Amino acid sequence: MAGKIGFALGCISCLVLAACSTVDSRIKEKPAVYSSLSPRDQALVKSGTIHDGLPQGAVYIAWGAPAQIRAGSRNGHAYEAWVYTALKTIVTTDYFYPEFYRFGIYRYSGYWQYPFLGPYPYGYPDDFISIEVPYKTAFFEGNRCTGWEYIRDNR
Repeated sequence: MAGKIGFALGCISCLVLAACSTVDSRIKEKPAVYSSLSPRDQALVKSGTIHDGLPQGAVYIAWGAPAQIRAGSRNGHAYEAWVYTALKTIVTTDYFYPEFYRFGIYRYSGYWQYPFLGPYPYGYPDDFISIEVPYKTAFFEGNRCTGWEYIRDNR
């Protein structure tokens, strides 16, 4: 039984890893775009670097599919912004008992008072929140990259 479960988990993890997109897999996906680039641009794109003037397909090969695409107008020109995000985990330190954790006579006095603070002197294990935050953006006018930015966390 344990062998079957291990085999099933191994198959699932192989499928997950196969679904991951890499620069090499995106080059195989769009060989015409990659071969149309100059040797210098090919080397930059293969290393995951972009610069102004690259076509959208080259940025896709270098950075992958964006999480969000914004569109708008800047100085009378239509533009598109590809936003790439990452997950950031935040630990909430608030000591909070939701309504369903309260019971008995202490339910009617609002939050539990000392010495009835509950089983933990710290937050619950589910006090971790994961949010999606942008970390890089590529800007396009027409089919060409006109700029890009990275967002640094200075903490």
